Amino acid sequence: MNAAVELDREVLAVRETRDFRSYQAFLRAARTHMEGALVAQMRDSYDAQLAAAGRSEPETAPEAAAMLERLPEFQLYCWYYRHLQRFKYSRPDLGIVDTVNRERERVIRVLDETAAQAGPALRLDPALEPPEYFRMVDFHQHPGGVAHDPLDGLVYEIGRRTTVPQHADPNGIYRLLFDALPKERRYARVLDWGTGHGQALITWQQLHPESECHGVDLSAPCLKLAHRRAVEHGFRFHLSQQDLERLDYPDAHFDLVFFNFMLHELPPSHTPALLREVARVLKPGGLFAGHEFHLRPGDAFQNVLQRSHAWTNNETYSVPWYSTPIEAIARDAGFSKTRVEPFERLIKSIPRTGRRAVSNSWWNLYVFEK
Repeated sequence: MNAAVELDREVLAVRETRDFRSYQAFLRAARTHMEGALVAQMRDSYDAQLAAAGRSEPETAPEAAAMLERLPEFQLYCWYYRHLQRFKYSRPDLGIVDTVNRERERVIRVLDETAAQAGPALRLDPALEPPEYFRMVDFHQHPGGVAHDPLDGLVYEIGRRTTVPQHADPNGIYRLLFDALPKERRYARVLDWGTGHGQALITWQQLHPESECHGVDLSAPCLKLAHRRAVEHGFRFHLSQQDLERLDYPDAHFDLVFFNFMLHELPPSHTPALLREVARVLKPGGLFAGHEFHLRPGDAFQNVLQRSHAWTNNETYSVPWYSTPIEAIARDAGFSKTRVEPFERLIKSIPRTGRRAVSNSWWNLYVFEK
């Protein structure tokens, strides 16, 4: 292996000090408390409020919200959800943005040099005008969005990794999705729909070395990083900057198009066109599959918490997503079979001594067949 190839295989990273790691671990621990013990305590107070009023549990989220908004636990929960994410990214010295910016010139140089050597493996379109829904939102409080700064891809990747404990595999969520797909099928050519930093596509290629792997995204910084990660692993992906509503692939091109929690990032007015385009590029019998969080059926308490994430974490299109008739839209778009079911391996229940467990999250698995 020559020196240039060895350099390409070196993992592009920034120096993370012990203080940075400790700070991020503290934020993660605070988030674990928020999602566990605090939710359980909130539910206890909610139940006590119901008992004191001599009433049954509300059936709708607005009724439950009127009760929860008075509870200090819910107010603290919303504060946590808003500010832990903000602290993670934007705190001076110990935030992700500051840490990455310290090595700005080096990181940009490596990404640009790798991209310049990519050839057809990386197709960027500087003239692409991203849709307004993408330009106007700082999704999950990523400062400025994920497509405005050359370092956005790396900031996003570190942000995703620091959401899970340091000992955990941040790619485990992708493995769960891929393990849920039909095993008997042959996936000769696949598309990662909204590939971001590319870790899902890398995970797929590790599990399916026979697949020809493609990834599309609106963000050039993310695609540059995804290409760099592919090179580091010795993989050759076909990455391109495209509007998901207007893909330049031919009809019936893919056996599988997969996504990871993408649907809540899209305004419902665009969903029909997006799914029609997915159906167009899929082969007959091909699958569109992914996982996404949603409301827990019949659980007004969880529904309030789930909806609150939209306002506290800049998930602008989440609430309208929860009422989107996705299966009907998929059938209208050209899918012959639709399957939506609880994704049990992602759903976490919080135990309460002597009481029914409580949940603040809910995940569905979506598998649509053309």
